[in-house]
Amino acid sequence: MNKKTLFRILLSTGAILWVLSWIGDLNGKLPESTYGMILSVIVTGFGIYFWLKSYKETRGHYPNFYKKYQEMIKSMKKNPFNGFFFLVKNLLKFYTFVLIFSMILVLIGYLTIGQSEPVKVTQKYCENNIDIQKITGEIKHYGILRNVSSKWNSETGSSHLSLIFVAENGVFNISSKLEKENGEWEVKEYELINKNTGANNGYK
Repeated sequence: MNKKTLFRILLSTGAILWVLSWIGDLNGKLPESTYGMILSVIVTGFGIYFWLKSYKETRGHYPNFYKKYQEMIKSMKKNPFNGFFFLVKNLLKFYTFVLIFSMILVLIGYLTIGQSEPVKVTQKYCENNIDIQKITGEIKHYGILRNVSSKWNSETGSSHLSLIFVAENGVFNISSKLEKENGEWEVKEYELINKNTGANNGYK
């Protein structure tokens, strides 16, 4: 198998794995979706490596992305539809950039918002709340994707968040409302949904 065929297979496989893992995470297919995301990053990394290596061997230099961008802008000034044809012609480069950009966004989101105080407090609350534990059983794994909306300072604040986790008794989504008073976060309301049965348990 030549390098050109190899990197195309690797990049396509990485993209498919990423999309499937994203869908799996949102639907609670854990921890398989997490492993899929990690594997996708690895496969995509190898694909980029072999792509750049093949490009250098066949053309004598690495791709000049800024030059390609200038060419696209110049052609679009003559005809706006040229932008579409340019993307089709450079489809592999385009979806690789989209894939990498998506991976970077997920990583930044997970390391910042996904590891914020409201998320950690909610996770700890789920793991120690007797009523939740009776329904879910022991929590085994949290999804990577989190939906968080927060506003706070050192003393006060509020946060609304949603995250998915897999436990002994199935896959659950918890939506919680937190308030920060005197520098401490506290869960004020939460809604626990069993994603397998649709059962809804809301508490205040």
